[in-house]
Amino acid sequence: MMPYCENCGKEISPTAKFCRSCGAQQQPLPPQTPISERIELQPAASAPQIPVAAPAAPFQPTQPYVNPQSQAPPQQGPSETVLGVIVLRKPKSLGRYDAFTGVVTNQRMIFAQMTNQMITDAAAQARAQAKSEGKGFFGQWGDQLKATFLYSRKYLTMDSNAVLAETPGNFAVNNNCISEITLKLKDISRGQQNVQQVEFQIEVSSSQGKYEFRMDERDEYPNLLKQVYGERVKMPFGYKSFHGVKVKLF
Repeated sequence: MMPYCENCGKEISPTAKFCRSCGAQQQPLPPQTPISERIELQPAASAPQIPVAAPAAPFQPTQPYVNPQSQAPPQQGPSETVLGVIVLRKPKSLGRYDAFTGVVTNQRMIFAQMTNQMITDAAAQARAQAKSEGKGFFGQWGDQLKATFLYSRKYLTMDSNAVLAETPGNFAVNNNCISEITLKLKDISRGQQNVQQVEFQIEVSSSQGKYEFRMDERDEYPNLLKQVYGERVKMPFGYKSFHGVKVKLF
């Protein structure tokens, strides 16, 4: 920027001592600092600092936490005990049947199905054991016929939940759901003269459904059922056992 004469107002040189127009004496201006040098470089504004919370100290309750539910006494029912087993057959067509074992416990009746492979293995085991005992052909054959019965005895010492999970066809009915167990006698003599063979037809009625099987006429089977289910077991009319001899009372 050029200065002006204080007397006449004419523009003069910054270093002039006299005005060229009017000759008035001038006061020279002090040297000007370049604008670039007069600008003070300010430090760049730093980003605002966000306070960082200090890590929380571990929670230390004055008293240890106790789940209120853990203070309640444990609800435990009586342990399940296997009371006995019954060999059952479920008839199919052409004289065939599916083999089951009725595992009776103090809480439920478990129907454990015996697969063909299980029956084959049981028969082979019975035959091998009879042979090792020195039995002949007929002795080995007889033991094979009893293989299913002998195989079912393993459930007496087997955990009940393991019995239920043994094969996909296994199922159970709770004892308190069973309303009635009906036993009927079926003649299986098949026309043989002077020889009467009978077996039990067992019908289990429950809130879960009705289940029908056949079983051998053995005293231990109805006795086991009566022991567990009492008056809910209905025997054939007039049927009674005297030391293994079955008679009908009319």
